[in-house]
Amino acid sequence: MEEKNMEVGQEIPTLLQTARKDRIYTAQEAANFAFGEQVALVFDDMISRSVPGYLDLQLLVASCAVKFHSEGKAIYDLGCSTGTSLALIAKRLPHCSAIYGIDNSQAMLEQAEQKLSQLQVRSQIQLLHGSIQDISLEESCFITSNYTLQFLPPSERTSILQRIFSALLPGGAFLISEKTVPSLSATEVELIKELHEDFKQQNGYTASEVARKRESLTGVMCPIGSTENEQHLKAAGFHTVLPILQGYSFYSWLCLK
Repeated sequence: MEEKNMEVGQEIPTLLQTARKDRIYTAQEAANFAFGEQVALVFDDMISRSVPGYLDLQLLVASCAVKFHSEGKAIYDLGCSTGTSLALIAKRLPHCSAIYGIDNSQAMLEQAEQKLSQLQVRSQIQLLHGSIQDISLEESCFITSNYTLQFLPPSERTSILQRIFSALLPGGAFLISEKTVPSLSATEVELIKELHEDFKQQNGYTASEVARKRESLTGVMCPIGSTENEQHLKAAGFHTVLPILQGYSFYSWLCLK
């Protein structure tokens, strides 16, 4: 039986606080956003100050991994970035060695390598460099992908979701998080945008930094609506698509096979 260490989440905020401070957009013109070394070095700080509920999502990922774990079956994090979710999963499932993190950024994987080694869980996890469009998936009990598919053209997502569904065992689960385009009135959309920007400023970003970051993501991130996301997930075969977390226009769904 897997051991459930209910205090492992306490390590993660401390670990994220030790990340380098994100100052990428303080004084430079906005280049197209890319997950290179510059972003990888500050990613933990960047995402925790930009995405509402990010730490809650990490704990949810680990809880779902425990809930749906099946002995000998794989657990995947598609777009694992610096390995925070992987670390929590490994801490909650110390006897599980079929944990895989996939990312197409070598710089991100190098940060994940350091983090997982620091937390003494590196031996449980296989880090794979590659595109989620190309890497084959083993039979899985749980797969997660958080804020990853939003960087792919919508036309490429259907086949990826179908591959994820096919890899999962009956009774398995897929937890996905995406930034969405709100299907609301222009006034409501502007209100959400203003409140999210204020959230980032309360977390230490200046208005100029927020504007430069937004400009850098234009044409790089391809968000779609929450309803459209749910339609894609159901079309892939998931019988349950449960909205489980939301902060502003950021949504998470737990999808069951």
